[in-house]
Amino acid sequence: MKTIFKSVLTLGLVAGMTFAANAQKTTTAPASATILADLTIVLDANQNEIAFGNVSANTPAAVVLDANGVNNDNTGTVTNVARFNLGGASTAISVYYDATVDLTDAVSSEVIVMTPEVVGAATVAAQGTAAAIANAGTVSLVSGAFHIWVGGTLPTMVNQTPGSYTGTFNISVEYN
Repeated sequence: MKTIFKSVLTLGLVAGMTFAANAQKTTTAPASATILADLTIVLDANQNEIAFGNVSANTPAAVVLDANGVNNDNTGTVTNVARFNLGGASTAISVYYDATVDLTDAVSSEVIVMTPEVVGAATVAAQGTAAAIANAGTVSLVSGAFHIWVGGTLPTMVNQTPGSYTGTFNISVEYN
């Protein structure tokens, strides 16, 4: 009787394990990657800084350096917008940049806050009509190229301390 009981118990355990094993399920997921040409962003050799020029310490309105290069207000006579040249696969990319840039005078430590204006186009010749690019916005490289221009706005200056104000604008791009 004990042998029969042990046999029945053993069969029951084996049957239980079989049911437990049948309860486990597996599945798969495909894996893939698309390898694109290296994405590059390079500051242009000529349009290589955001320069508002010489501005009065009592400028009564905002100082606007138009990224399109057509409508500057209250800037000096010698100005420059920065241009970044992008290269890579002809596909969509995301553009990220500083929402503001602190320009600091090294002597007085005073700060003027610049608000960047960022525009872009597929060709250099299209700067005057280049479209605005929002921070975290998307643009598409055309024939493997795209160009981004950066100007900006400085606030009204009332009794601003004279000096040489400098700062750094940061921009990055990545494939979507």
